[in-house]
Amino acid sequence: MKTINLKKSIALGAAVAALAFTTNLHAAVTVFVEGGSASQSVLYDRATNLFAGGTFTSVPASGTATVRRFQGTSLNPALSGFNPITLDINVANGAINGLVALVNQTADVNDTNVLGTPTVPTFVDSATTPEAVGIDSVAANLTEYPTYVVPLVYVKNSLFPDLVAITNLTQRQAVSLETSTNKTTFYGGTNNNTYVYFVGRNTQAAVRTEIDLNIYNTANIKTFTNNSSGLPVQDASADPGLTSGGNVATTVLALTNSIGTVAVQNLKTTLVPLAYEGVSYSVTNVINGSYPLWGYEHYYFITAPNTGAPSSAQKAVIDAFYQSVTNSTFQNINTPAFTNNFVPITALKVKRNFDGGPIVPLANY
Repeated sequence: MKTINLKKSIALGAAVAALAFTTNLHAAVTVFVEGGSASQSVLYDRATNLFAGGTFTSVPASGTATVRRFQGTSLNPALSGFNPITLDINVANGAINGLVALVNQTADVNDTNVLGTPTVPTFVDSATTPEAVGIDSVAANLTEYPTYVVPLVYVKNSLFPDLVAITNLTQRQAVSLETSTNKTTFYGGTNNNTYVYFVGRNTQAAVRTEIDLNIYNTANIKTFTNNSSGLPVQDASADPGLTSGGNVATTVLALTNSIGTVAVQNLKTTLVPLAYEGVSYSVTNVINGSYPLWGYEHYYFITAPNTGAPSSAQKAVIDAFYQSVTNSTFQNINTPAFTNNFVPITALKVKRNFDGGPIVPLANY
């Protein structure tokens, strides 16, 4: 009898040890996030928050890198058993390219983590809905998590005298700005000898898609950058436009007689937002529906049990990350990463049924 009990104890101990080894072996989880640079500040802030109370390292250490890795342990009870966690974030390749990679389950050479490894995203942070770029979210088996609203603006260099009188763009002027090169007088300026050059994003950017939908531009853009002498050079590449809002802001600062398009998060000192159709950007004007240049931000991932769906551990990280982003305290208290850069969806008094569509009041407004 004792021999049998001893054998059972040995067997049970071996089983427990094997289970513990298996649990530890499969505890580590990696989540790869791809998205647009418009939400970089939120993604990095909330990535840090995910590890709050635990320990983590960030590679590279700079908060301005567009491809970054957060790796460590979280004390969040919802993530118990999933440590260590690796959170790879790429905001260099664009939200739309990320959606394509997610839906096709194929990573191109730019869908990379900090090691340069092409990786299919676990989820995508995008201010453009899949339907706006020809992806049927139902057919693609996508689950969407709404996060907040991303305001967009046309910006000019406030230090350049020839653009001082340009304070507003009409819809007609906005389309002309993006598709042709005109003198300052066309936009309300006073110098008939100075041209205004457009600095825009490429087609992988949600900022580009949402701006064009809002101003009803279906033509190819005519966008510029600056050479070493600060002179305008037209981008004649197959997909003209810069790869990030930070690059647009930097170029507008260098190419002084230019106007660019960025998310509000990418505004820099001496860049001034222009009013659109007579309405200036403000959080209040987005909330009440009078300022129309904005888009809804969502997280997208493949719905289980379809190919590409996140594992249970990855889904736990996605959910914890999402709850941190949509937390009312984070979105409504004076948080530098969020306040004045984005707008809580719950604060809106209006809605849109599709990207760039009519803005209509909510029932209680």
